[in-house]
Amino acid sequence: MPSRLIRAIGIDDGFFTPHKQGKTKVVMVLLRADNRLEGILSSDITVDGTDSTEKITSTLKNSTFLEQASCIFLDGINFAGFNVADAERIKNETSLPVIIVFRKQPDIESIKRALAKLPRARERIELIEKAGEIHHAERILFQCHGIRVEGARALIEEFTIHSHLPEPVRVAHMVASGLTLGRSTPP
Repeated sequence: MPSRLIRAIGIDDGFFTPHKQGKTKVVMVLLRADNRLEGILSSDITVDGTDSTEKITSTLKNSTFLEQASCIFLDGINFAGFNVADAERIKNETSLPVIIVFRKQPDIESIKRALAKLPRARERIELIEKAGEIHHAERILFQCHGIRVEGARALIEEFTIHSHLPEPVRVAHMVASGLTLGRSTPP
């Protein structure tokens, strides 16, 4: 398949008020490497909850996205505050490699201290710890599951067109912010 026809799923969350009970959207977009948007899915997740992995996997499994995509890009591993996704479980349940992308080195110790204040703290901390080694691409950092580092780096490069983020994540961010704020915001 020509590389411009490969597809990836990008996932990001919408706006939410930190430390306030509620829900926000998690948005999944299917984007072709030539920048053609082919589909959008969304689900509600709980702010600082523990339902992001379940909502992401169940929404994707009930769609046609998985049979079309080559990988999944997550915009970080925390959604809706500290609703930590299980990248390994997402990989296993979708049978697609998962690439977690982020802009700057996370302060893991600060994150662990914040997670310690939430229910199921140990479980959340374990998800952060098992997210894997952090690698560098051209302008971002990433972790990967179900794919070798060089393969993940190549997919990041293939899908990075208009910003420092892969387009599926950039578009998911814009859609999620548009849904939750009434306007899109830059990633």
